[in-house]
Amino acid sequence: FLEHLGHRSILDVELGDQVEREMAVLFMDARNFTTVSESLTAQQTFALVNRLLARVGPIMRRHGGFIDKYIGDAIMALFPGSVDGACAAALEIQQAVAALRAEATGPAQASLAVGVGVHCGVMMLGTIGETERMDSTVISDAVNIASRLEGLTKEMGVDIIISQDVLSSLEDPGRFKTRSLGASAVKGRAEPIGVHALVT
Repeated sequence: FLEHLGHRSILDVELGDQVEREMAVLFMDARNFTTVSESLTAQQTFALVNRLLARVGPIMRRHGGFIDKYIGDAIMALFPGSVDGACAAALEIQQAVAALRAEATGPAQASLAVGVGVHCGVMMLGTIGETERMDSTVISDAVNIASRLEGLTKEMGVDIIISQDVLSSLEDPGRFKTRSLGASAVKGRAEPIGVHALVT
């Protein structure tokens, strides 16, 4: 965030700093985690969440992204480079989660699954809050759509959904296998958007 806002130090950041960037955004969320966590103690729940985040966090960075937010058992990550990095990260995330299931010593980890949504567009990166507490954030229609796409993965029975915009923006489309899911109504959009499963 510092780099994109044009600062070298966090001490230079001021409330209201903002910049526009074209980026891909990736949402990942664990499925049925509330149900899964009901069988766990608080300590076990946090241990499982942190085990998941520790596996997928490095994947984001390896593919040119950075984590914007942890939202409980969910992650929102931004990819300022090509959308290819976000798609490659989505596929590797599913591999990492499958490995976690294979290592499971209990039913909670054995049933762990995640959905991933990827969209791209112009985003406003900046700081919000007030003098006593300031936070970095991203404001964009693209962020909302990526979150909606992640939600659609469960409804459509797939692991990863990317938008038509992402598919059209791939630098190396032959690197990825996709399957059209048709057009889907997305909350916040008047017109349906094209959605595609990214096949693992």
